[in-house]
Amino acid sequence: MKKVILKCLPIIILVLYISTPGVNAQNASVINDSIFSNILNEERSIKVILPDEYMPGSSEKFEVIYLTDGEWVLDFFPYIYKFAKNENYVPPVIFVDIPNKYIGKACQRDRDFLPVHVENPVISGGADKFIGFLKNELIPYIDKTYPTNGTNSLYGHSYGGLFVMYTLLKEPELFRTYYATDPSFWWNNDFMIKLASESVGNLPSDKLLWIAGIDETFRGMGIGRMDSVLKAKAPLGLKWKIATFPNEKHNSVKLKAIYDGIKYAYSGYSKSGIQFHPMNGILLKDKPATVYLVDQYSDVSYTVDGTEPTITSPKAPQKITLSGPAQLVIKSFSTSGRYDFVTKGSFLPGETMSASVKPKKIEKGGLKYSLYSGSWDKMPDVKKMKPVHNGIADSLFNIQNLPIKTGFACVFEGFLEIKDDGYYIFATSANNGARLFLGNKLIIDANEISPAEKINSFIIPLQKGFYPIRVDYFQKETNPILHLLYMTPGSSSPIGIPNKYLYH
Repeated sequence: MKKVILKCLPIIILVLYISTPGVNAQNASVINDSIFSNILNEERSIKVILPDEYMPGSSEKFEVIYLTDGEWVLDFFPYIYKFAKNENYVPPVIFVDIPNKYIGKACQRDRDFLPVHVENPVISGGADKFIGFLKNELIPYIDKTYPTNGTNSLYGHSYGGLFVMYTLLKEPELFRTYYATDPSFWWNNDFMIKLASESVGNLPSDKLLWIAGIDETFRGMGIGRMDSVLKAKAPLGLKWKIATFPNEKHNSVKLKAIYDGIKYAYSGYSKSGIQFHPMNGILLKDKPATVYLVDQYSDVSYTVDGTEPTITSPKAPQKITLSGPAQLVIKSFSTSGRYDFVTKGSFLPGETMSASVKPKKIEKGGLKYSLYSGSWDKMPDVKKMKPVHNGIADSLFNIQNLPIKTGFACVFEGFLEIKDDGYYIFATSANNGARLFLGNKLIIDANEISPAEKINSFIIPLQKGFYPIRVDYFQKETNPILHLLYMTPGSSSPIGIPNKYLYH
């Protein structure tokens, strides 16, 4: 069963983070493939790594990152990317690893990466052919063979970084993102810097360029001179950044440069958009409440009047204090514009929900539940249905131990005792439909099938006393998952349902 972890900030925060075991990059399956290139007149081996999220027969498509110097890069780029993905910084992608060609024992990277022929190395000058191989042979083959979505990136280091920049200037539409780490811009008397000065102004505006190096080679590699060209001549729409890393060497810089580069390129990405809790609720006119963002976001703005935020709207801190009822809108602004998310929360004006005295003839220690058999796409009306099983959901209850494992509905009913006046935050987490009623009011309505555990939360002012509580849950597939939590005023620890404050 998946584990639910509650992250608490100094005051209170109801954030459910569903953790799943990550698959390490070393466990990823590497597909050994090859393609004969008529342009290069040779067989080229490639290695393909599909994302863990890939399911045979699925219609889901993925971006592709092409890695030059594949025999060396495969050892670290996917590992770094996997770490960033597990932290929800980047989406799942396909890696296409392109090892260098060896003729005899001679590596042909100088032939493939260097744009023009020079006396040394004598095999230089084949970069245009290598671009042709990528454009007309390799990328079409990958798109035909693997579940790609048409968005591609290119990575290269040193001479490979030089080739990345050359490809951007010569065939900018071939890739969306270009990563160059410690690129050899000094080569051939600043050939690439001069070419950039002539043509960088003509680049399309939807491209993203990341260049990284080390302090000691910033000038020697020509990165500083390329920086001056980009500052002077790059079109306004081009997204580009140059970063330097002290205390690194030409090869060691790759680790930090790759990690920061992919975070820059996918800035704003989130697997589930912007999440905050509570998501909705009822607020009193003169009683402030706090909303908490689940993650740290790089560039996020918000409004409280229902209008969509702009880049000049107030920046959203991780804790947003609402002075009263509000229509909260939070928007993230990403580097590429592809991951601009908008999330809304409705916090309506209302009154404190009235409680009742302790009902007679109730017992402490959980909720009654009724189990119904059937297959539904939403919670059925069980009023005219006969349950196949009844029981008590106490502190030892586990929904996975029910006698029916799939195709069922379960209704939990009873009373919740509230000990103090104030705001209470309720949350449900379920992989299928779950509804929560409090005091006969529907406060969480997630009556739908979810591909994974979905978290919903609601804040409401309550007074001391007893409240009828009901939870509806239906499960169509196997592995039922249902978590119910609430937080009391001023508390930093959630209380699970069932618990000692429940009666049936």
